[in-house]
Amino acid sequence: MSPFRVKTTECRIGIVGQYNAGKTVFLTSLINHLEHHDPERFRLGDGTVTINRFETVPCTEEGWISFNYRGYRDALVHQGRWPEKTRDCSQYCCRFERSDWFFSDALVKFYDLPGERLADAAMFDRSFAEWSDHLLGIIMNDTPYRNACTPFFERISTLLASSSAATESIESELIDSYKLSLARLILNYKPLISPSTFYLDQHGSLAKGNDAESLAASRVLGLSAQKQFLPLPASLRQAFPELTATFAERYNQYVNEIVTPFLKALYACHSLIVLVDILTILAAGVGMYDDNWQMLRDLFEVLNPGENFLMRVGRELSKLLLPHQLRPGWITRVAFVAPKMDLVHPEDRDRLERLLQKMVGKLATDRTGLRYRFFNCAAVVSTVALPIEENRRFLKGIPYRDLKGKKIPPGEPQKFTVSGLPEDWPREWHAGDYFFPEVYPVIPARKSCPPDQLNLDRIFDFVLD
Repeated sequence: MSPFRVKTTECRIGIVGQYNAGKTVFLTSLINHLEHHDPERFRLGDGTVTINRFETVPCTEEGWISFNYRGYRDALVHQGRWPEKTRDCSQYCCRFERSDWFFSDALVKFYDLPGERLADAAMFDRSFAEWSDHLLGIIMNDTPYRNACTPFFERISTLLASSSAATESIESELIDSYKLSLARLILNYKPLISPSTFYLDQHGSLAKGNDAESLAASRVLGLSAQKQFLPLPASLRQAFPELTATFAERYNQYVNEIVTPFLKALYACHSLIVLVDILTILAAGVGMYDDNWQMLRDLFEVLNPGENFLMRVGRELSKLLLPHQLRPGWITRVAFVAPKMDLVHPEDRDRLERLLQKMVGKLATDRTGLRYRFFNCAAVVSTVALPIEENRRFLKGIPYRDLKGKKIPPGEPQKFTVSGLPEDWPREWHAGDYFFPEVYPVIPARKSCPPDQLNLDRIFDFVLD
């Protein structure tokens, strides 16, 4: 670094969002633009700001693997596919100089975690009993979740009617019925799967299967087959205190090993980028809206972003007096992002941002001292907009799937229709009412040429505090 840079400004940025929201693509494109910065294609500050002396810094934090930026970019270019979903908590660290920061260089740490883990956010700082009541309250008061979990609730009723069974038998019956219920939720595309290791285990293996019974038989509830647990209603906790104590012990170990590390890392971030996949929510129906909103609300209750006056004074003083390793961190900025903007016709892109604001705006306004903004974004622009014809919106891109949903090899760009976006969220809509086809990524083969993007630069400029 330049000898004139007398201090380091560290910025920790967490990237969260439900699975398939595009977190990996977002971060891969962002790193590519930072590493090979072109101010004409990635505008920072007043548009003349440049990034210089960029270098990758090794990831050293325990429990976090290095984000495989170069592998993901290679897959986009040479394998013609979007990167595999995030399967581990990963981190990418880099250091650079900004031309408008005269006495400080920047050390930026990105934290990326699997979207499935968001379903466990409600465990943090809750006892086993409190988590059980919270989760079962959501399931019991939501008809699709309650219907999918019928095997579990039927087993509870049977056990309460006959409380003389052995503890080992009760445990086995409850585990089998809850696993079957979670498998049914997965097959019905319901994302609130907790403990989340049933869906995505510690080794990155994702639950797969076409029928609930085989899927349930292949997964475990917790850290291992010997450490399984599940939520228990108050009636069962009272009737079977020994089983409750066993589940509570396993639950606490799970929270310590799975939940606490990633939430503490996020809590210590300065900024948060929250990807909300508005297009998938519209395509999947109103239930997907409710599910995503519930998990985001649970996450914000845990992280409690924002700051009061004394916290802000302390943060500013720490920048002046402490080395960057010792400065305290908490979330003061949140960028809410609606990704996949290139799958929306330009006539509707402002609506995409408004839908985002309508959905999550209260999460921000309810927090004291939180700076927040809403963005629409395309981390990789892979379509070209065509004129509207007879009120039909057309884009041009390379189709990723055929009309039956089967993946097809990349071919020539084709013209296709996309749905228009509503002015506001409908009171009710169903899966299939909106349609946004997938396309192949368009990434320059030259590594020093980042992909075209929309608003990625504005988002980064905002969160780099």
